[in-house]
Amino acid sequence: MLNEANPKMEEKQIEEKETNRNVEVAPALIAVHPNQNSVAVAIGSDLRVYDLLGDCAVSLPDDSSPPFHKDSIRAIRYGANGKLFVSAGDDKVVKIWSAESWKCISAVCSEKRVSAVAISNDGQHVCFADKFGVVWVVDLRDINGNQAVVDKKAAPLLAHYCSIITSLEFSPDGQFIISADRDFKIRVTVFPKGPLDGAHEIQSFCLGHTEFVSCLDFVCTVDYPQGYLVSGSGDSTVSICSLVGYYIWISP
Repeated sequence: MLNEANPKMEEKQIEEKETNRNVEVAPALIAVHPNQNSVAVAIGSDLRVYDLLGDCAVSLPDDSSPPFHKDSIRAIRYGANGKLFVSAGDDKVVKIWSAESWKCISAVCSEKRVSAVAISNDGQHVCFADKFGVVWVVDLRDINGNQAVVDKKAAPLLAHYCSIITSLEFSPDGQFIISADRDFKIRVTVFPKGPLDGAHEIQSFCLGHTEFVSCLDFVCTVDYPQGYLVSGSGDSTVSICSLVGYYIWISP
């Protein structure tokens, strides 16, 4: 029943609730430095970093245009060597930060909203996937953390053909880039020596899931240093596979 004293205000509150139900809220994201030097958290468009060694919050100088993110952040990632950090999302901007000075050192414009990011093991390339299913690559070999912000352009690397890519990972040896999508496919692609020319050699597909793949990661052991690929899915299963493509189901 509407409030008789102020029915218009009550109606406005109901309309706002109905509108908010249709707004997609980005989940909170957490990334930890590989050496546990810092932790990064993204909530909406807000990016925060905490220095675990200095026990203090980190300032994030951003001289790029526009500065900081203007819409929901969908992906954050530290590089394997701990020198780079990448954030990207619905504002179609990929920001590359020095994880040492925490200065934004490059900004890349995407044609579509960004759904996933990855950094090559040597820190020379950043890859990101957009909502149309295309993975792009950015060459960072001419960038250092002490110069002014550099605006870079991305080149197309590979595509999943209109299926949203949910996760990107480099294999522990850096030889492959693994991409997963909402059509339950996991694609293992050879990461080429000249990635700006595209990645055309597909190593294999991992096709064990029956619903969208939500996340990927690698687990390395002493007996298998090249790592097992772990994937989670909307079919309520977690799986482990080697890059030759066989699956071991561990969580029905």
